[in-house]
Amino acid sequence: MRSHVRRAIVALLFLFGVRATSAAAPSRLAGELDAAGLRETVARERGHVVLVNFWATWCVPCREEFPSLSRLQERNRAAGLRVVGVSTDFEKQRTAVEKFLAERRAPFPNYHRKRGGDDQDFIEAVDPSWGGELPFSVLYDRSGRKVRAFSGKLPIAAAEREIRKLLANR
Repeated sequence: MRSHVRRAIVALLFLFGVRATSAAAPSRLAGELDAAGLRETVARERGHVVLVNFWATWCVPCREEFPSLSRLQERNRAAGLRVVGVSTDFEKQRTAVEKFLAERRAPFPNYHRKRGGDDQDFIEAVDPSWGGELPFSVLYDRSGRKVRAFSGKLPIAAAEREIRKLLANR
């Protein structure tokens, strides 16, 4: 009888242990965004200068500039800068996105571009001058007005000067 109880306890511990270790880790993504969601996200940050960066894990310049974006956010957060990342990776690459964000420990929220709808419509809603290349960043002033778009790897020093001018304007 004792051996049956012991086996049952071991079996239960094994089952609960497997369940606990196989549970999915919490997502590092703040959610999904389409064009309307992006507008709402920028609008929620009114009063702050917002830099939205579109990136993908397969994009080498995106991966290279990510640490600079993190430092930019850290240096200017108290003054009112909010960096927002938007992964444009396909849904099947979500695991790679989660791993990338876990490794980088981004100090700013990152979203995944919501699938559905026409990609070109999304691109044009973000900025009509955007051709879909990555990385791509859009800078908004404290009122939520689009100030500038940056195509390609962000020139951090020049962008930070522009950001600080916007931060100085209350």
